[in-house]
Amino acid sequence: MIVLRIIITVIAAIFLIWFISPLFFGIKSLGSIIGVLICAALIFRFGFAGVYDGIKVRLLTGTAGTVLVRVIQIGASAFLIYAIVVSGFMIYAMNVKPEKDDTAVVLGAQVKPWGPSTLLRQRINAARLYLEEHPATSAVLTGGKGDDEIMSEAQCMYENLVDAGISPERLYQEDQATNTEQNIRYSLEIIKKNDLPRDIAVVTDSYHQLRARVIAAKTDKTVKVSAVNTKNNMIGLSAYPAYFVREWIAIPAEIIK
Repeated sequence: MIVLRIIITVIAAIFLIWFISPLFFGIKSLGSIIGVLICAALIFRFGFAGVYDGIKVRLLTGTAGTVLVRVIQIGASAFLIYAIVVSGFMIYAMNVKPEKDDTAVVLGAQVKPWGPSTLLRQRINAARLYLEEHPATSAVLTGGKGDDEIMSEAQCMYENLVDAGISPERLYQEDQATNTEQNIRYSLEIIKKNDLPRDIAVVTDSYHQLRARVIAAKTDKTVKVSAVNTKNNMIGLSAYPAYFVREWIAIPAEIIK
């Protein structure tokens, strides 16, 4: 039991550092906060088991304390089950590969004053590889222009892909979307308008794929969705757990919206 507590504490400490690390790159996310709280709770529960057990014993001596302990235990168990289930669906969604020349839908990310951000650059690279491997397919580049951006995300992706040798005739710009729901919905409208293949390959980060599938299903249940995942660099890897955990909240919010 002591060995198990040590293992859990060490793993939680490693993930605690991992959840904090994006802050050093200026990346802030709700997932980081949730992750830090979970890791801190695990470290306290298993790393300071004596203190935890002492507090628990004192609480169980009263009715209110007993109810509080039971509520926390039930809530923690329910959250653990939910996290495991939704993570399983996320892993499934990120591994549904295109079986044919699905129309690529490339989700935007921030444009910096000097060009595409790290996240956007990764999506551009993934889109380029997919289009090179599927020369008969086209891509919808989706993303509007934020107040702090020098151009629309769609335009930035277009210029970079053309510079990389992708024919402009294969690229369609959607430059009005400001969130993932609009990215998917507006892109499907462009696909329909231009009579492109209706099944889509969403080009984005792997943790983002399930939410994209949910949105696509809400928009058009007949559309089949496959995944083209980005390859993360060091900054992307540092933020991955935070963004992954953020999806635990974003996905049910999208479903009930």
